Amino acid sequence: MARNLSRPLAYSAAGGWAHVIVGNPPWLAFRHMSADLQKRFRELAKAERVYVGGKFATQNDLSALFAVRAAHLYLRSAGRLAFVMPMAALTRGQFERFRTGSFASVRIAWDDAWTMDDSVQPLFPVLSCVVMGHRRAMAKPLPETVRAYSGTLPLRDAPEEVADRMLTVTEGAPALTVGAFAGGSPYRSVFRNGATLYPRKLCLVEPKRMGRLGADPSAPLVVSRPNGQQKKPWKGLAGIENRVEAEFLRPVLLGESILPYRVFRPFEGIVPVNERGQVLNAEAAADRGLEGLRGWMRKAEALWQANAESGRMTLVDQWNYHNKLSAQFPIAPLRVVYAKAGTLPAACLLRDPRSVVDHKLYWLAPADEGEGRYLTAILNSETARARVERYQSRGQWGARDFDKVMFNLTIPLFDAGDALHRALADAAAEAEQVAATVELPEGAKFQRARALVRSALKEASVAQRIDNLVAKLIGAA
Repeated sequence: MARNLSRPLAYSAAGGWAHVIVGNPPWLAFRHMSADLQKRFRELAKAERVYVGGKFATQNDLSALFAVRAAHLYLRSAGRLAFVMPMAALTRGQFERFRTGSFASVRIAWDDAWTMDDSVQPLFPVLSCVVMGHRRAMAKPLPETVRAYSGTLPLRDAPEEVADRMLTVTEGAPALTVGAFAGGSPYRSVFRNGATLYPRKLCLVEPKRMGRLGADPSAPLVVSRPNGQQKKPWKGLAGIENRVEAEFLRPVLLGESILPYRVFRPFEGIVPVNERGQVLNAEAAADRGLEGLRGWMRKAEALWQANAESGRMTLVDQWNYHNKLSAQFPIAPLRVVYAKAGTLPAACLLRDPRSVVDHKLYWLAPADEGEGRYLTAILNSETARARVERYQSRGQWGARDFDKVMFNLTIPLFDAGDALHRALADAAAEAEQVAATVELPEGAKFQRARALVRSALKEASVAQRIDNLVAKLIGAA
C-alpha cells in the first residue's frame, strides 16, 4: 500500500491512466495491523465506505481497501481490474460493502469471479478467489455465478499450460453462499462469545513450586504458564511471577478444553473480576487492598503497554472487550459451551460455577438440563455440521470456523412438551454417559481426545440416533 501511495502524483492525475490493473494485494486483517496502520486504515476505509463495523471491525481486510484505492488512483474510466483475493471476499461479512462495487471515490461494475476450491493446491495457505470488473459510472455487485476451478497442481508456480491440463473448470457455477448473520434460529442472539483472555502469558498461570513450608492457600505464588504457541512479541518475553489472592484464580476454558459432551482440560488463569462483576485493573485492586492481584496486574499492564500493538486499549479493556468477561458474572451454574473453530464440532454442558469461558468458545446459560442437552445434541451432530459447511470460512484444511453459523439452521427453542425435543435431550444424556467412560491417554492432545470420544459415540450407536433426530428436527422446523 505504501509503495502505491508513494508513486508519482502524475500516475493518478486526470482520473487515472491505466487501462488494466492486475494484482495480488496484501491480505492483512485489521486485528493483525500495527496501531499506526490501524488508524490510517480505519480513516481511509471509512472515507471510501468499504469499512464494516460492529462485530466485523477486527476482521476488516486491507485487500478490500487496496483494490478500491487502486481503482480510484490509477484506473481510467472503463478500465479493467482483476485482483487475487481471499475467498472471504465472496462470502464473509467484513467484505459486504466491497461486494457492492459502490464506493465514495469510484464505482466498480463487478463482471466475473473465479474460485479455487480446497483441492487446488499448492497455492495459498487459505482459499482464494479472483474478482474482475470495470470502472463505470454505475456500480454492479458481484455476479451470482462463478468460474470454479478444482484439481491438484504439481507445483505452486505451475506454467499456464500445465494448469490448463491439471485443473477442471466449471463455467457458470453457483456463487458461494454468503454467510448469514441474522435470522435462522432464535438461539443466534442469545449465545455469547467468551472473553478475549489474550495474551496468554499475562493471564494463564501455573503454581510455583515452594519449599518445605508450602504455598499459602489464600494467596498462592503463581507464574506465567509456558506456551510454545505464543506469537511474537509475547513468545520471547519473560513471564510474570506473583502471589495472587485465590478468589482471582479460576479455571479457564479454551477451545481445546472442550470435547463432545465432556470437558477435557481446563487451564488456571488470573481472572480479575470481583463478586460484583467488576473487572479490576492494578489501581482498582490496590484501592480494595488486594495486594496480590495489584502486583500481578501492575506487571502485566506494564508488559502490555510496552508490547501491545493496540496502543489505545488497556489490558483490562482487552480482556473485557464488549463486556465479554464481565457478562459471565455472576457465573451461571449450568452453561452450554461449544468451540468456535475446528473441522468438527464440539459442545458440552458445563456445570462448574467457577470456570470462565475464553473467546475460543461460545456459551449460553440454558433454562435447565433438558434445554442444555437438547442444544449439545444438535451442536455436536454431523447432520448440523454438514448442513452449515457451506457457510463456514475455509482455510488450507477446509471448513474451519463455526462461530454462529449453526444458527443459520432453523433450530427452534426447546419445548419440553415436544416429544422430538425430549428425545434429543434424552439421547444427549446417554451421549454424556458414553463420553464420560472414554479413557483418554495421559498427555493426549485435544484433537486425539475428541476423536476417541466420537468413535465411542459411534460404537454405542448414539451418534447416528442423534443425527437422525436432528434431521427430523431441522426438516420439520
